[in-house]
Amino acid sequence: MVSFPKPRLPRTFKSLAANEGSVDTRWSNHDIVPVPIEQRVYTAKAFFGYWIAAGVNTTAWALGSSHLAAGLDAGGAIGGVLVGGIIAGMVAFLCGEPGVKYHLGFPMMSRATFGMYGSYFVISLKLFVNFIFCGIQSYWGGLAASVVIGSTFPSFHHMENTLPESAAITTQQLIGFICYIIIFTPMMFIHPSKMQPVLWASFFAVTAAMFGLFIWAIAANGGASSPVPAKSISSADRSFRILLAISSVAGGWTGSSIRQSDWTRFAKTRRAPVLCQLLGGPITVTVTAILGVFATSAIKDMYGKLIWNPISVLVMLLKTNYNAGTRAGCFFAGLGFFASQVSVNLAQNSISCGMDISALWPKYIDVARGGIVMCVVAYLINPWRFVNAPGTFITVLNSFGMFVAPLAGVNVVDFWMIRKQKWNVPDLYIGDSSSIYWYTAGINWRAMLTWILTIWPSFPGFISGTAGIVVAKGWTRTFQVSWIVGFLGGGLVYYLLCLISPPPGKPYEDVNWHGQQEAIDGVDVENSAPVSATDHEVMDVKMGKY
Repeated sequence: MVSFPKPRLPRTFKSLAANEGSVDTRWSNHDIVPVPIEQRVYTAKAFFGYWIAAGVNTTAWALGSSHLAAGLDAGGAIGGVLVGGIIAGMVAFLCGEPGVKYHLGFPMMSRATFGMYGSYFVISLKLFVNFIFCGIQSYWGGLAASVVIGSTFPSFHHMENTLPESAAITTQQLIGFICYIIIFTPMMFIHPSKMQPVLWASFFAVTAAMFGLFIWAIAANGGASSPVPAKSISSADRSFRILLAISSVAGGWTGSSIRQSDWTRFAKTRRAPVLCQLLGGPITVTVTAILGVFATSAIKDMYGKLIWNPISVLVMLLKTNYNAGTRAGCFFAGLGFFASQVSVNLAQNSISCGMDISALWPKYIDVARGGIVMCVVAYLINPWRFVNAPGTFITVLNSFGMFVAPLAGVNVVDFWMIRKQKWNVPDLYIGDSSSIYWYTAGINWRAMLTWILTIWPSFPGFISGTAGIVVAKGWTRTFQVSWIVGFLGGGLVYYLLCLISPPPGKPYEDVNWHGQQEAIDGVDVENSAPVSATDHEVMDVKMGKY
C-alpha cells in the first residue's frame, strides 16, 4: 500500500525548525534529498497533465495575439511560438534528466554546476523570476475571479471604481485578486505526489473555456477572418519580431524547463517524462496560441479592438452586453480560466519556488514555507503593472530568457558534456573543501564568469525595453534574441572555459539507487535495502541523519 507524508499544513507551523524532530543541516532537509520510492508516482499521464497545465493557459493564449498586437503577422507569430515551444521542450528534457536519474531537483543541479555557495546566486535569480511570474498568474487569476463574481452579482459588476488611476488596478480587480489569494494560498500545501487530480481538473476546465471562447468568436463573427497585424512593420523588423517571438516563448517557458528536475524526480520510470517534454509542451503551447490568434482577430472584426488577453475579452463582453446568456457564458469561462491560473501557479511556481528557498535555508524552510514566502512577495509587487500592455508583456517574457537562458546553457553543458551525466551525490550536501562541488571558496568561477559574459550584450536592449531609454538598434535587436544569445553563448563559453581550466573532480560511477552494489567517491557500499532506505543510508554516510 502506497503511503504519503502527513499533511503539510499542521507541521508547517508547528515549530521554528522546518522538520521538528529531525537533524537538518544548513545543506539539507527532507525536501531536497533524493525522493523516496513511495513518492515516485508520476507516470507519462501525470507528466502530460503537467504540460497541459503549462501549455493550455492564459499566457499561451496571449502569446500569439500579443505579437499580433505588436505588428507581427499570424504566420510569423504562430511559427515563432512553435519553434520557441520546441526549444523549451528540448531544454526541459536536458534539464530534467538529473531528476530522473538521481531523483534530485533544480537546487542540487545548481550546486553541482555553480558550487555550494554559487548556487545561492542561481537560486536567487530564479526566485526573482518566480516572484514576477507568480504575481502575473495571480493577477490574471484575480481577473478571472472578478469575471465570475461580476457574472453572478450585478451589484459587483456595476460597482464604481474607488481607486486612483495611478494604482493601475480597479476596485473590482483588486477584490478578485484578493479572492484568488484566499483560494490559491492553502492549495500550496498539497504534496507534489498528490497534485495530479488538480492538474487534470484544471485541464478539462480551461480547455472547455478556451474552445468555448474560440468557437463563440468565430461563430459570432460569421466565420474565421485572416488575422491582420495591428500595425505595419518592415521586412527586417518582421524577421527580428519572429526571433523575438521565439525568444519570448523559450524565455517564458525556460523558467519551468530549467527546473524540470523538480518534477522528474517524482517519475516512476525513466521514460515517463520524455515524450511529454519533447511533444506535450510544444503542441499545447502552439495550439493554444493559434486559438488565441484567430479568436483575437475575430473579436477585432466585431468590436474594433485587438484584445490579446482572453480574460479581458470576458470583461469586455460583460460591459457591452450584460444579459443572462452573456453572464452564464462568462461565468463558466471565467471559472475555467480561474482553475487554470491556480494549476499554473502550483505547477510552475509554488512547489519549485518553495524547493528553491528551502535549499537556501534548509533548517528552517521547507517547500511549504518557501511557497508562502513566494506568495507574499508575488502579491506585494503590484504584478498588474507588468502585463497591462502587449509590449510590456512581451518584454517581461523576453527578460526571463535573458537572465535564465545562460543558466540553462551552463547547466546542460556541465551535466551532459563535462560531468557526462554522473554526480557524486553525497558531496552535494557537504559545505567545505572536501566536496568536489566546493570549487573555489564554494563558487565555480567558470559558471559565474560565463553568466556575466553572456548577459551583458542583451543588457542595453533590456534597459531600453523596460525604462524607455533610446539605444542603438543593434542593442535592441540583440535583446530581442537574448534567449538564443544566452543559451547557445552560455553553453559554448562555459565549455571553452572548462577546456582551459578543467573543474575539480571527475565523473563518478553511477549511484545505484535500486539496492545493489554502489560506488560513491570510490567507496563501495553493499546494500540490499529498499530504495527509500538506500537513499537515506547513502546520504547518512556523508552528512549525518536528517
